[in-house]
Amino acid sequence: MNKKFTGRKSAFTLVELLVVIAIIGVLIALLLPAVQQAREAARRTQCNNNLKQLGLAMHNYHDTFKVLPPGWIDDDPYADSTNRNLLGWGVFLLPFLEQSALHDSMKAVGAFDQKWSSLAEMTTGTAAVPDPYAKTIVDAFICPSDPSPGINTNLHSYGKSNYTGIGGNAYISSATTTPSGTFYDNSPTKFRDIIDGLSNTVFVGERSTVQLSGAGYIKKGTLWIGGTTNGEYYYNNAIVTNSAYYSINGTAGNFNLTSAHPGGALFLLGDGSGRFIAETIEGPTYQNLGAISDGKVLGSF
Repeated sequence: MNKKFTGRKSAFTLVELLVVIAIIGVLIALLLPAVQQAREAARRTQCNNNLKQLGLAMHNYHDTFKVLPPGWIDDDPYADSTNRNLLGWGVFLLPFLEQSALHDSMKAVGAFDQKWSSLAEMTTGTAAVPDPYAKTIVDAFICPSDPSPGINTNLHSYGKSNYTGIGGNAYISSATTTPSGTFYDNSPTKFRDIIDGLSNTVFVGERSTVQLSGAGYIKKGTLWIGGTTNGEYYYNNAIVTNSAYYSINGTAGNFNLTSAHPGGALFLLGDGSGRFIAETIEGPTYQNLGAISDGKVLGSF
């Protein structure tokens, strides 16, 4: 039997088309947050791996020199002088981060013996060194979640770091007091000095350039190379105390520990492990983590 051809074609009605578009929109709305979360999880993992590499470099440095690197070099720690070098701990780890060429080049131009911020090779460049060493981007010091580029425009437009050493209750020593943490001016910390235990002490924390809503302070990140003036010792380390001003992701202050990761920040413990610490951590516990010899073993936190 022959079938009649009616000439009519099946098609979506306008209502059906709108329903399909709405369903697709809902699916995309559900998918995008999942994709963003997956990407942030990957970035956070990479950030944690960066900290672990810094921890491994610190352990190798300690195995070689029997001491951890200084928080920064200060040629005249107790006087307001202009002969301060202020190279930070990150510089000394370069050979243990596969950056021996950069380290040796900096040493060759006198950065370790002179005030490096006055050397053209370090800051502005020369015919022989057209790309200043201080502007070098070292990926090991950069959190991939941090939104700013590898050059820190907040701090002299030098190579950015998102990781800073922990000074404990103070940035800098005085003639009568010493900070309670691991890194400060000319710090001579050895593993044997950390009597609280390496797994109970934070060595390094994150410092982002993410601008948080609140009091209007600028979150400046830091520099892997160190500071450039007498007052910039806080580039190289952070205060960790029972104080809202210095709290994780606190809105006050330019140099508290902050993170581009939601809810807290990543830290390097002395045993070389990375640990995410929530911004809701209790102040006394946070303070105790920053001290190397307060006698308080924390267990889980």
